[in-house]
Amino acid sequence: MKQLILISGMPGSGKTTVAKLIGEHGFTVVSMGDAVREEAETRGIGGDIVSMSRFMVKLRKELGNDAVAKLVERKIEKSDSKIIVVDGLRSVREAEYFKSKGYFITRVAVLAPISLRYNRLSNRNRPDDPETLRELEERDRVELSVGLGEVLALSDVYIVNDGSLKDLEEAVESKLKEILQKISMVRKSSAI
Repeated sequence: MKQLILISGMPGSGKTTVAKLIGEHGFTVVSMGDAVREEAETRGIGGDIVSMSRFMVKLRKELGNDAVAKLVERKIEKSDSKIIVVDGLRSVREAEYFKSKGYFITRVAVLAPISLRYNRLSNRNRPDDPETLRELEERDRVELSVGLGEVLALSDVYIVNDGSLKDLEEAVESKLKEILQKISMVRKSSAI
């Protein structure tokens, strides 16, 4: 049984950095955001913030609230890793989809204040990043409309990312021990 560490957080919270830090321990990392961007590119949809926000909502209307989980599952199945880090969980339906496929899941929420998130996104230089704080607030509303708030509220582990990268690295190391203990207990109980 594959174990999924599902990372969620508002845009700019540091979820991708957290996923990479966990991945450095030898785990495969797959990105739900990359899956959406790849699907948008396949369909010829532009990568700006407005287009991507609309596409994310449209994709879920077309294929269901677990649409992105279905796109990412292909990458999960191709991996030989027993523990896979999934960057970008945005809805409870996505988590339920993974559970329904027999994966054990641990939900990790990465939290950071909006002003700090805006500063990070302003320096990232990706086409779908907000140019103003107001754009970020609108993007946050879209993210919340697809269920991200519920995911954050129901997470198993929380990481607050409001300091330096070193602070985040230390927090991730501490929380990863907790996550791996939970995974170890699940493996032992499923072996019985």
